[in-house]
Amino acid sequence: MLSLEQLHQWLAPHGQEHVLAFWPRLNEAQRAELAQQITRLDLSRLAEMKAAIALLASPVVRELAQAPVVELAGRAFPYRLGAEAERARATGEQALRDGKVACLLVAGGQGTRLGFAGPKGCFPLMPLSQMTLFEIFARKLLRTGRQYGRVPPLYVMVSRQNEGQTREFFEAHRFWGLDPSRVRFFAQGEMPSLDSQGRLVLESPGSLFMGPDGHGGVLSALHKSGCLDEMGKAGISTISYFQVDNAQAPVADEAFLGLHLTRQADVSLKVVRKEDPAERVGIFCADRGVPQIVEYSEFSQAQSGQRAQHGQLSYWAGSIAVHAFSVAFLRDLAARGIDLPLHAAHKKVATISEAGDLHEPASPNVYRFERFIFDTLALAARVAALEVPREEQFLPLKNADGPFGPEGVRESLQQYWRKSLAAAGLPTSPDAPPVIEVDPGLCENARELIDYLRKPGGHGINLTGPVHLT
Repeated sequence: MLSLEQLHQWLAPHGQEHVLAFWPRLNEAQRAELAQQITRLDLSRLAEMKAAIALLASPVVRELAQAPVVELAGRAFPYRLGAEAERARATGEQALRDGKVACLLVAGGQGTRLGFAGPKGCFPLMPLSQMTLFEIFARKLLRTGRQYGRVPPLYVMVSRQNEGQTREFFEAHRFWGLDPSRVRFFAQGEMPSLDSQGRLVLESPGSLFMGPDGHGGVLSALHKSGCLDEMGKAGISTISYFQVDNAQAPVADEAFLGLHLTRQADVSLKVVRKEDPAERVGIFCADRGVPQIVEYSEFSQAQSGQRAQHGQLSYWAGSIAVHAFSVAFLRDLAARGIDLPLHAAHKKVATISEAGDLHEPASPNVYRFERFIFDTLALAARVAALEVPREEQFLPLKNADGPFGPEGVRESLQQYWRKSLAAAGLPTSPDAPPVIEVDPGLCENARELIDYLRKPGGHGINLTGPVHLT
């Protein structure tokens, strides 16, 4: 451990000695923890952090235009993907058979906003089985393995806060049948926070306020953990990337992967059609000809509401944080030492006052920093975008209540599967609709469920009570 004098020398060139103000009152363990935090900081990043704050205050002027998307071929339920994606499906299927695809689950978040103690992936979502988010994705992976002869390896990005609990949860459930040697956990990085004077923030007298570096931290985390090199040696060419809060996301969408591969894209993304100009979702478009995800807050009211001749929004392609990445592209970025840009957000955070007391602010007082994975788009030589049906592939679990709360998500799932039963010739009663749960290991979407139900014996379902298809 560095001495107090050495720590002062470490911090002084950057004007951050204030974090040692409470050193005399700390015990040895607390001093060791604080010293370790300080020496792990890359203080040369302070200039980048301050630049991100300045950009937040004065955003750059964007020159936006629509970007090309492979749109849905049919908008009638149960929907059809664009013709180019369907033609490419066989290429995605072959990549899965050949073991060239890895799945990456971003699961660094806690269930705090759900009122749930623990990693968000441990939340029990399904209405009858109480299946958790983690199990949902595990069962989807196993289904992919049954279809293509091998289960893609699963890489799980966790955070420092939830890594131990996540590992224990997988182990306690015996990985739901997945091969533990094919499940790799790696932790995303952390970023300190700054106050309005550009000073590092303490969350206690002996600890800096640190936070996860965002889903864009996956690039450096994959590199530092050795996962990217591991993928390269295993012959994996493509990463299927999705986030733990979206239980409707396919883990290995053959058509999407095929589109990514046939287009020889570095990065691909899925989008859904935005109908409400006020919807708070990032939009896929071009800025000065470069493909980007532009945050809703960066659109003027006029741009958000702008409509094309046929009446749809001009900027309609809402990103759902589902991607495909070329492993070679990510390895190249890592080898060149390229970091994704920092983004600042002004937040209310309880901090330590000069007197050493915990202070709860009445207004935003701290700048937090994240990197966003979609910033890889601007670095890519080729990008592919695919429109998917919103109700089929985008149902994020975000809050304790409302449409993106547990009950809202469950009800949306119910409505989707009831429509599927009706399309298969099994309409449910509108007065007393049954509770329906479809095992994610059985069917991914309405088209697959309809095919399953139309097989001999598929109509023998009792719709007078709960329906649990496994």
